Amino acid sequence: MPRVIVIDPDRTGLAAMQAALAQGGFSDVLALTSGSFALTMLERNRPDLIVSRVGVPDIDGYELCSIVRKDPLMTGVLFLLLVSPGDEAAPTMLEGKPDQTLAGDLPLTAIVSEVANLLGRAAQPPVATSEPTAPAPQPDGAHGLRGSLAVMELPDITQAIALGGKTGQLVVTLPSGRGAVFFDRGRVVHAEFFGLIGETAFAALLIAAHGEATGNFAFNPLEATAVKAAKTIHRDLKQLLLSAAAEIDEGRADAAVAPIS
Repeated sequence: MPRVIVIDPDRTGLAAMQAALAQGGFSDVLALTSGSFALTMLERNRPDLIVSRVGVPDIDGYELCSIVRKDPLMTGVLFLLLVSPGDEAAPTMLEGKPDQTLAGDLPLTAIVSEVANLLGRAAQPPVATSEPTAPAPQPDGAHGLRGSLAVMELPDITQAIALGGKTGQLVVTLPSGRGAVFFDRGRVVHAEFFGLIGETAFAALLIAAHGEATGNFAFNPLEATAVKAAKTIHRDLKQLLLSAAAEIDEGRADAAVAPIS
């Protein structure tokens, strides 16, 4: 399965692109809002393709492409640059060019199609949300634990990762969308879900998973340095789970998810 890193400072757009790529058959997608954060992950989590917007505040798409092209360890890594209306023109002395540049306010389907073209494979049809058979969670070599939420509930999954002292990204795919929870040696340090971040995102993701009761999860191990750059959660997992459980018991799921719209 090709590994894709997507960089977009717009969290809502980033979540939408990640979901569109998943529907196109690309499930190993790491979604980031920071170019500098992406750089910390490249060497140990080498992608097959980087998709970056030009307008990333810390390291823009042009500069990131130049850095990747000059790094001999990144030889063979594909780069797709997305130029939105209003972005600055490419520097005249740009070192290293992307494999492809898409300009304009393009639909996500066009971006997914180009990703498929660059990776030399046709996009797969959307994954059905129905799960007639639910395989038990099992380890998967380079990607770690993965399985169905019909077999193992999200609170149990997070506790298993915490007890194992794991470092990495838990990607949760629900019918309504995707969320991600980052762990640093078993501690939850960051979460993203539908434009929300931190503890609010973590609670909303738990509530959504509880309400929808279907979906899949995958835990991708990462280096410790890759998750330290984004730390938005400071309470321990037990407190986070108790807080989310209280909201579920009190029937306030709508209130927790309201900021998404």
